[in-house]
Amino acid sequence: MNYDIKIVGDDEDNGLIEFDRLTLLTKSTKDIATKALMLQLRGFSDINPDKHIKKALELRLKSLVGSEQDGTSMTIDCNNFSETIKGLQLDVFKPKEQLLEATPMSLVINAFHSALSEKQNEADIDKPLLKSLINFKKNFISDNEIFYLANRGTVAEVKLTKNDFQKISLLEESIPDPNKVIINGKLDEIKVSKGRLGLQTEKGILTVIAKTETVLNSILEYVGKEITITGMAHYKPNGQVSFVEVQEFGKPNASDKYFSKKPNVMTAEQQLLFQAKQGKGTKTLEALINAQGLLDDVSDEEFNEILKSLK
Repeated sequence: MNYDIKIVGDDEDNGLIEFDRLTLLTKSTKDIATKALMLQLRGFSDINPDKHIKKALELRLKSLVGSEQDGTSMTIDCNNFSETIKGLQLDVFKPKEQLLEATPMSLVINAFHSALSEKQNEADIDKPLLKSLINFKKNFISDNEIFYLANRGTVAEVKLTKNDFQKISLLEESIPDPNKVIINGKLDEIKVSKGRLGLQTEKGILTVIAKTETVLNSILEYVGKEITITGMAHYKPNGQVSFVEVQEFGKPNASDKYFSKKPNVMTAEQQLLFQAKQGKGTKTLEALINAQGLLDDVSDEEFNEILKSLK
């Protein structure tokens, strides 16, 4: 399937592309496609794909045309995942058909749409993928350049300017950093998928992810049993826990329930960023700038008033 990348720039060069710049563009685009696919397959984007997945992520430069009048236009060819990963075990928590109809480039375009959406808190996106989207900004060599990514009708075109990356950066910063947690519960065999399991806790099902086959095979011995897991909690754009990455696990002891707790949600500063990224009010960024750096000196009541000023 063919996709178009078009660069329109300043009058001086109007998007004409130099060889070193082409290398950066291909690398940053491929990195987004890789992370977007791993997020769909494994629930976390920062996982190295195996050789079969790398084959499915192939992007082929079909044509490259540049002129001072029209800028630079590239045609990229890639296969639907239905042709390349059909035989792989997919994540049972997501519709298989939706992913099989996609391509590496459609995942790139949709990742930008999600990050720039007015409903960012509902986006199926994580912190490592957002960092890759932000890294795409390095492809711009002037403030006036515009990048267009399109599929000639099948996938909605995305138009990127340098200013768009401010919104993406704000979203990335508002997501809490991963933090170490201890959780206790019962592994639910109904929720098992490739590398991803459900842990039944006192507060409901929590997703846990085993990043390696060794960890996965070992932890499966606890399916249907009580288990204590130590790992890194990762978060969604809305500040809620997305999953816990397993680091250590074992049979619970008497003290585990005392130390086990729900992973922390957003910090005070991240709550401010979350309000600002949603664009609530006309002076959200100004209010955010005024509020940052003062959090150590405000009371809970004063902090709540700051949040109200962002709404």
